[in-house]
Amino acid sequence: MKNLKCLSLLFLAAILFTGSKAAAQSADLKIVFIRHAEKPLKGDNLTCEGLNRSLKLPAVIHAKFGVPAFTFVPAMGLGEATKHSRMFQTIVPFAAQYNLIINSSRQEKDSLGMAADLKSRSGLVLVVWEHNGIAPIIRALGIKETALKWPDDDYDSIWIITFKNGIPNFVKNKEGIHPGKDCAL
Repeated sequence: MKNLKCLSLLFLAAILFTGSKAAAQSADLKIVFIRHAEKPLKGDNLTCEGLNRSLKLPAVIHAKFGVPAFTFVPAMGLGEATKHSRMFQTIVPFAAQYNLIINSSRQEKDSLGMAADLKSRSGLVLVVWEHNGIAPIIRALGIKETALKWPDDDYDSIWIITFKNGIPNFVKNKEGIHPGKDCAL
């Protein structure tokens, strides 16, 4: 009887250990950062070139990463915050095609809060942000690289943070989109 109890406990422990290992592996996190598409020198919306980029993004993001479990843009509002509409405009075609919920609960400058929110997620997360606000979030995620500068004229980069067992890894990629400058509307 004592051996049966020990055997049962060992079997139960093996199941629990296997289950916890699977849960830890499923908690792996990939965060994909892109900036908003092309903007005019004055104004808060996208240019025709930016609109064309946003229309090509669904195929590119889906091919490279799949469909994200979570999608973030900065909170929109009045005054300076209306400029955040560009991030929303950039991702709307992708969100519409794949029926995504767009989370806009974080302020652009809240890099620590945003990083904490991102770390609490699992799976694939897409963040569409203002390019100067991306590096502070990445640093808050634990990336120590000092040369985190997104050039003002670069609308094609993708920055990716992958967490494996809680350790962040940073790589850069490209969308490879060359949008036309004319609106075909």
